[in-house]
Order: sequence, then structure tokens, then C-alpha cells
Amino acid sequence: MKKLIQALVCLGIISLLIQSCDFNDQEIIYEEKLVVFASIVANMPVMDTVFVSRSANLGEDIVANELWIDDADVRLIHDSSSAELVFHSVGNGRYFPIRPGAGMEEITEYLDFIIQPGDTYRLVVVHDQDSVIAATDVPVSFDISPADMGTYTCPDGEILPVGDVDVNNLDELSLEELVQLYQDPAGFVAANNINVDSIIFRFGDCFTKSFASYPMFGIDFNDDDYNTIQIISLALEANTVGFEPQLDINNDGNIDENEFSDRNRNGIRDSCYINLIYNEQKTKYFDNDSLSYNDIARIWKNPLRRETQKGTWRENSPYRYNPWLWNIESAPTVVMWLYFDYYGYYLMTFNATSESYFNYFSGDPVGQNIYLLPDTNLEGGLGVFYSSAATSFLVYVQKDED
Repeated sequence: MKKLIQALVCLGIISLLIQSCDFNDQEIIYEEKLVVFASIVANMPVMDTVFVSRSANLGEDIVANELWIDDADVRLIHDSSSAELVFHSVGNGRYFPIRPGAGMEEITEYLDFIIQPGDTYRLVVVHDQDSVIAATDVPVSFDISPADMGTYTCPDGEILPVGDVDVNNLDELSLEELVQLYQDPAGFVAANNINVDSIIFRFGDCFTKSFASYPMFGIDFNDDDYNTIQIISLALEANTVGFEPQLDINNDGNIDENEFSDRNRNGIRDSCYINLIYNEQKTKYFDNDSLSYNDIARIWKNPLRRETQKGTWRENSPYRYNPWLWNIESAPTVVMWLYFDYYGYYLMTFNATSESYFNYFSGDPVGQNIYLLPDTNLEGGLGVFYSSAATSFLVYVQKDED
């Protein structure tokens, strides 16, 4: 009798649960929308292209490149002055204020449109019968300082001090100075007597093993005043070309003429991107003698890219994307091996982004869930329009000669 009562009670509970559940989910009807990505930086002319495309239904049979829109009307409007900057199509869904072969009047108009800190800007995109609009409030300023990170204990127990670097060695660069820096970083540093600190890129269990490896230096800022900070690490000498370096492959202490790092795997000692941080030696740096730096970097940085140009040293020659973008939200933050893919001068830029950027990345911008859309500030569309205030400094990434 007792078991019968228990069974009846269980059946009653189950029936109540079934009645309370409603599996009649409403199907969302797909609506095609414009997709726009754009950004502006305080105290600078517009530096980034605007990307315009359309969305696609999950069941639509179409190649991604066919979604780009090249005949949209794209305008940037300064709310305070009502001044407008017109963007022109440069192909593949990209829009920029200067057309190829533009005259001086167009270039002058572009250079005079400087993004004012603290002001509001609106981006308007119109295509056929569709239009989207988004607004962003430009951050006023952003300051960073060196952070005292103390010491770091390596896996083998060795204690190393964490260094610091001059993070205020560049004043606000004009567009002309920025071009000069890109074209000749060493000459620009010498001509302007800039103090640039060096950091040594070292391989091994302590330095290049994981996300928690030895920090090269730390950066501090007032994280209470900002949402998301972009860190853009740009190698200024990534395209430097030289002979493939010689290498003691058999670790006998001697290097003969046939021992070299054959980076493009063609059996000939020819050219390569000499500043690429690349090391295929095993046993010398890691406790696990089956691993090399290249093996570990493949895990944390994805596989190396390789050139496809046939018939020259460039065919199959390894390289990495440049620049590299990181997002952080709290301070102090450390800068470790993951930020650097090349030796030489690096322009490190820290961008304090507007609220719209933070909201977008609070959604699902990397597509982990195809049914969850990122949070957009584009009325009637998808994507994001955001602004930032930037501060930059130079640092030199040096080879470990040991």
C-alpha cells in the first residue's frame, strides 16, 4: 500500500511538470539586414576602412565574398558641427574617405576632418531601401603607466625580476610622423632622440610555455574609467628579408655550411622573413624534448601562415599576421611572449574603447553560438560602430644571443 501511494505521488508530480513545460517555441522569421563595422580614434583622421555587407540566412547557398556591398552611401557626421565626411567604395565592401587617385582637394578635406575627443559622431549607411545609423561618444583621453610586477617564479624554482619599459616615449603622432615611423623606424627613433627600451625574447619552459609564462613587463591604467581596452601590437620590421639563419642542427657545437634553418623547406639556403620569431630546435629549451618553440606557438598562436607565390624563396615561406589585436578589461596587465611574433621595433597601441565596443563583445562576436547575435549599436542592422582614445609607445624586441 505504501509503495502504491509513493507511485501515485510521483505520477502526480510528473504530470504537473509536463503541464508546466511549454515546448511550443516560436520560430523567429529571418530578416536580411545590413552589416557594418567601423571605428574612429580621437585626435586622428579616419584611419580604418568601413566594412559593409549584408546578412545571410543560415539556409542560403552563397559564398561569403558575395555578401559584400560596393554601392552603399556611407557618411560620418560630427554632431556638434554637422560636418560630414563622405566615404568612397574601394572594393570588396570596403569604404574609405579617399579614392584611389584622389586630388588634393579630396585629400585636404579628409585630413581636416579630425576626430574630436569627447564629441559624438554618427555613421549613416544607406543601400537601396535599407539604412542603418549608429552613434558613438569618443573617449576624452587615455593614460597608461609602467606597473611594478615584482618577481616571477619559473617552473624550476628560479626567481626572476619582471622588467619595466618606458610607456610614454611617444607624444601624439601626426599622420605625417606616423608614416615616417612606419617607413623607417630606426631612422625615426634616431632623428627624434626617442628613448626606446629593449626586451629580450627568450625561449624555454619559463618564457614561452603558456599564457601564464614569464611577463616581460606590466602596464597600469585606471580601469574604473574604461570598459574594454584594445592592445594592438604592430611589428614595424616584420617585412625585413635576409638569408635563412645558420643553425647547429645536431647540437655538436659546430655549424657547417649545410646546417641552416630551412624555413621554406626547399633544401636551399635562400631568403626568409628574418625577423620572424621562429625556433625549431628541440631539447635545448624545453623539458619535453619532443617540443620546440614552433610546436608550442602552434597551440597558442595558431599555425604559421605560409606564402603561396611560386618560383621564388617566398613560396612556402612562413610568416604571421601583423598587427595582432588583444582585448583586456582590468589593470594592471602583463605583456608576455604571446604579444610578439617578430624581432625589432614594435609600436604598442592601447585603445580605450567606447561603450558600444564593450557591449558588442559582451554578446557573441566570435560566433560560438550561431543563434546568438552580438549586441549591436546599429539601428536596423548588425555589426558595431565604436570610437577610442589611443596612446602608443615604442619597444624593441631583441634576440636572445645566449
